[in-house]
Amino acid sequence: MLYILENTDMLPNELIDAAFPLLSQQRRKQLSQYSMGSDRINCCVAYLLLRYALRKEYGYDGLPEFEFVERGKPRLKDRTIPYFNLSHCKNAVACILSEADTAVDIMDIRAVKPATLRRCCSEEERAAIQQSNTPDRTFTALWTRKECYSKLTGKGLLMDFRAITDELPEVRRIKTRYTEHYICSYVCKEETEAVYPDISELLTFNELNSQNKH
Repeated sequence: MLYILENTDMLPNELIDAAFPLLSQQRRKQLSQYSMGSDRINCCVAYLLLRYALRKEYGYDGLPEFEFVERGKPRLKDRTIPYFNLSHCKNAVACILSEADTAVDIMDIRAVKPATLRRCCSEEERAAIQQSNTPDRTFTALWTRKECYSKLTGKGLLMDFRAITDELPEVRRIKTRYTEHYICSYVCKEETEAVYPDISELLTFNELNSQNKH
């Protein structure tokens, strides 16, 4: 299932204080490495969203801990629970769960830069973007699909993004959701609908879950 929390750019810095007791020690350590308020908020929200998703789908009551496998790709230490992936942009945070390897990428719709096109897109893709009536949306959708595939393989930005095209079978499996402000691409074994909780629901749900454990 795909979970998306929208309007994260509107969340106050005070959210971090409310979320801090609901984070694992590992996540708190990661949080301490960020100095910008937006990065700290996204770090908190992504973890709360993962906790929410794991509880909803699998009844998992713990504080998920991560390990990093091939090429630094995150995996849950508790192998009895599913694969996951997280992504965030200015306007939203996304979390996806699956019984098989999965990936998600979410990105604000942004202006196309010629240098980025040359570095990341094939000639055919550059032509399609330039001919599009909405080149920024076309580029953003294309980028999220490429990034999603790179996260699925675990190779990340080390890949030649020009070679990631719809000719690859795994890329053809990627689905894309469009909104006014952002675009989200994901790959998941199961048929997937999107769930859109709000921040109050995440905080309340995780607080109750933590209290019930004591």
